[in-house]
Amino acid sequence: MIIATDLEGVLIPEIWDAIASEYGIDELHLTTRDIPDFEELMEHRVNVLNREDLRLQDLQKVAQDVMAFPGSTEFLNWGRRRGQIMIISDTFHELSDPLVWEFGGYNLFANQFSTDSKGRITGYKLRIRGMKWRALEKLRDIGFFIVAIGDSHNDLSMLEEAHHPIFFNPPQELREKCSDFPVAETYDELRESILSVPAESIENP
Repeated sequence: MIIATDLEGVLIPEIWDAIASEYGIDELHLTTRDIPDFEELMEHRVNVLNREDLRLQDLQKVAQDVMAFPGSTEFLNWGRRRGQIMIISDTFHELSDPLVWEFGGYNLFANQFSTDSKGRITGYKLRIRGMKWRALEKLRDIGFFIVAIGDSHNDLSMLEEAHHPIFFNPPQELREKCSDFPVAETYDELRESILSVPAESIENP
């Protein structure tokens, strides 16, 4: 079994929220819950960062202080004893790699920034955007049972591709739109949802 999970909103708070609060820029509080089109959201963020003369090192200073949700490390440790953990996220390696290493060094599939020689963010390489489902599709093709955990619009394709999708504290709009998806509010409920999968389903996906 592979447990594929989003990072922000499931295991840690939104990094962009922390950046917005640190620098007092309300526009950076917006996430894919507000602007579902990630590329549109990132264009907005890059424009705001350059307007405010914030550089990659400024963002990294904030990201390194973001604390994991209580219980998330224990949940990952529990999951690792039952399968393989994959973190598939629309975050950026430059912000999230240190956080993932603190969890125990799980594989992180994420995007990358492009910067100039002075650390200004000039763009980004979207390695994950719109492709989460493709990663899971290939794993299904070679016989893995997939559990997927997400919290927002940008996780829908991944959840739809999984054998056992789980929403973790999603907005009400998504609860209504995808009412057939299990919803968990706590890590205990995540464990219970995963444990509810029959063993024969995992062995014969």
